[in-house]
Amino acid sequence: MFVRVQPKASRAGIGGVRTGADGRVRLTAKVRAAPDKGAANTELCALVARALGAPKSTVSVISGATQREKTLWVVSDDAQALLDAVTALLHDPAP
Repeated sequence: MFVRVQPKASRAGIGGVRTGADGRVRLTAKVRAAPDKGAANTELCALVARALGAPKSTVSVISGATQREKTLWVVSDDAQALLDAVTALLHDPAP
């Protein structure tokens, strides 16, 4: 999952989707944590996990740990349920 994150936001939440210059569709997210010692990444993973209805431990940053544009890895035993949750999140982001 591709995500563009805004750290140090006044309010945390999923903002919607946007298409980057490279053509990739990215979920936009805001986190309250500063990008210091992985705090923003930890909050982002928890935020996405909550939006997907998955445990926090199933979401991790695999690329872009120090950048605004990140790639997240989401693990699930039920691939269809995960696909449905991601599709719903992309079409109707939760605040």
